[in-house]
Amino acid sequence: MPHDIISMTHAAFSTWLTPIINCPFFESRERLVVLLAKNADRDALEAELCEFYEGYCGLAFELEEPEDQLLSILRMCDTFASLQARIAAVKTMRKTSPAGRIAKRMSDLPLITDPEPEIEVRELPDDAFRRLMETLANWELFATRERVVKLQKALPSVKGTGRLKSAFFEFFVCYLELEQFLEDYHYDPDEGLELRPEVAERLEHSVAEHESGEVKAIPIEEVAKKLGLKW
Repeated sequence: MPHDIISMTHAAFSTWLTPIINCPFFESRERLVVLLAKNADRDALEAELCEFYEGYCGLAFELEEPEDQLLSILRMCDTFASLQARIAAVKTMRKTSPAGRIAKRMSDLPLITDPEPEIEVRELPDDAFRRLMETLANWELFATRERVVKLQKALPSVKGTGRLKSAFFEFFVCYLELEQFLEDYHYDPDEGLELRPEVAERLEHSVAEHESGEVKAIPIEEVAKKLGLKW
């Protein structure tokens, strides 16, 4: 059931937004900042990018349901004129559909009706890849999130609740801007995860043995019994 964000008390709103602002995405960003400060090599950055991207998809999932309500609130309130302008800019630059963005996060592939991303992240030269990591790590979303966390911990008051909600609305717009920025990039976190040659050889040998009848498959019921599991 959708929540009525406008009428929420400070405590209710704080509870509602906690899973959003405390998702693993922000922990990954902190690790990415440390790696960049240490001038870590590309392999280390790529390993963290995988966590960062998965965290981003998790944040996107949390914001999917309330997105329409948040956009409606911002559209109706004149006090958010600056945020309205930023949302309008995002919409102007949009290249994908809502369904296409969800599909890309779930399968790493765009819908056939949406344009293909222009930039393949894994093919970027080292310098360009590092600049992209720095851009992502320094996105305004993270500074805005810190303001939300600070206001969340403040003593409840009518004015304080208004400030908390306003900070969260800005956080949401920063997320939309990041989502739009990433439209130009194709990144598959599973790409390049190839089996070691010796592992692949053993798998091929096992498959061949089963296909030739040299080895008989053990029924799942028997495996469960040996492990003490009910099946």
